[in-house]
Amino acid sequence: MRIERLQITNHERWGKLVKTWSTGKNYLEDDNEYPVPTTMEEFKEQLANAQVFATVPERFKNIQFVTSDQETLLLKLPPKVMIEDSEAMLSEAGSTYPIPPFYKRLFNGLDPVIPEDEKFKVHAERIGDYTMSLCA
Repeated sequence: MRIERLQITNHERWGKLVKTWSTGKNYLEDDNEYPVPTTMEEFKEQLANAQVFATVPERFKNIQFVTSDQETLLLKLPPKVMIEDSEAMLSEAGSTYPIPPFYKRLFNGLDPVIPEDEKFKVHAERIGDYTMSLCA
């Protein structure tokens, strides 16, 4: 059975919420306050208030935020079990590489299709990109 993942429906609102936590400035431009949550309950409540429309798996019991500064290279490594689960999913016959729906907008309304022989290459590239995105 596949490991259930955090599912985000409104990626723009999610990004604005992350920017709000990072800067303390409300990028969501609403009347809510979004201090960095310290519990899963606070996290879920803020997702709802921010209209991120997310599904948070019950397996998540705790939340941890990590920040760095310009003098520290912070590389967050994904859990081994998550990489292995993704690789198993990608190895299944007929599987496709999952791409968030906002990519369709960036590809002029077309669904981006990752060719079969590129799935694992793109998987590695995206993991590397996510790890480096903390340094952007």
